Amino acid sequence: MKKEIKNKQIFYTCKDGGIYSKSYSWGEVKEELSRKNIELQDGDRLSIYFEEGWNEGDSARDDMYAISVYRDEIETDEEFEKRKATMEYLKEKGKKSRYEQYLKLKKEFEDDTK
Repeated sequence: MKKEIKNKQIFYTCKDGGIYSKSYSWGEVKEELSRKNIELQDGDRLSIYFEEGWNEGDSARDDMYAISVYRDEIETDEEFEKRKATMEYLKEKGKKSRYEQYLKLKKEFEDDTK
């Protein structure tokens, strides 16, 4: 097992998307990124999109324009060890579950043949 490359969202922001609002201009995008000290790299993926609002009973969200920046990063040693431990746990749990199912089926079919 080796470390994986993770697609991480490194930046997200949004602004009102009401009737009189406009999408982000490139100048606004650069300003938002510089506020958070984010410098784009060649492999980064920039997504600028419109999120439609909704209204359900006592919950609501307005329309908005959003910016997201995604970057591929190799998982940290801590993330790798956690994923490795989870995979081992799931493997053992699956093995135990299959064995229990095997015993149930074995008992069921042994009883039928007697």
